[in-house]
Amino acid sequence: MMSGDRVDAVPLSEANGLDRWGPRPGEGPLRPGGEPFFFPGGPIGVLLIHGFTGAPQEMRRLGMFLADRGRTVLGIRLPGHGTRPEDLGAVTWRDWAEAVAAGARTLRERCEHVFLCGLSLGGVLAIYEAARQPPDGLIVMASPYRIRDIRLRFLWLLKWLIPYVGKSPSDPRDPAAQAERISYPWYPLAAVEEVVRAVQAAAARLPQVRCPALLVYSRADRTVPPDQGWAMYHRLGSHDKTIHWLVHSGHVIPEDIEREEVFEQIERFIRRVVAQKARGIAEH
Repeated sequence: MMSGDRVDAVPLSEANGLDRWGPRPGEGPLRPGGEPFFFPGGPIGVLLIHGFTGAPQEMRRLGMFLADRGRTVLGIRLPGHGTRPEDLGAVTWRDWAEAVAAGARTLRERCEHVFLCGLSLGGVLAIYEAARQPPDGLIVMASPYRIRDIRLRFLWLLKWLIPYVGKSPSDPRDPAAQAERISYPWYPLAAVEEVVRAVQAAAARLPQVRCPALLVYSRADRTVPPDQGWAMYHRLGSHDKTIHWLVHSGHVIPEDIEREEVFEQIERFIRRVVAQKARGIAEH
């Protein structure tokens, strides 16, 4: 259990439906930190979606922060994550998209308002879902608009020649976050092809996203450079959209040194959007 963890997180079980984000047939057992989490709360629901090779734990601090403010919070596990690296080789980006859609449906059944919030690949999948079934609001952190790498041209061949690749060191500025980080040290190269497909699918649907949106990017991110944030911002179809820039954080924003600033920005965004909807209803 993480330090400061809430004692009222609902455990994984068939009874509460969290088992749908548990290990699938053929996957290994969950690693510590790989468990999906659910904090029951009020009528405002927030779906938290982790990044590629990561696990629900990287979104858990944010989940606890929001739950302490009365939000209903669901942190899902994307298929192939939080178990063993080789499990990523058996999933497609559509499996990830369906896991997100299932999470959004779960919150819609319980909550009056639903917000989607994702980190990196999780943000890409949140965009895709927001275009398909609009939420009340969208929060995207450090998500790529495009993956630039000349090697992608040869991915169809490389995935057979080099089935597995080691992961580059992460770039957190917070040593405690680095020590607690749960992430695969290597992954199947075939999984990169699925990430590329997810990014392309989300980018094509950006103009269709009309809900209020908050984008959070860091100028110190070595994985997703700042121009990706601006590209995402300008192509997003929302009229109500804001981009918030961090200065010191690495790629895993909700675990890094400026996380409290980010958490407050997200909470203010949620309050503002819900208040605006309430005023709009009252005026009619």
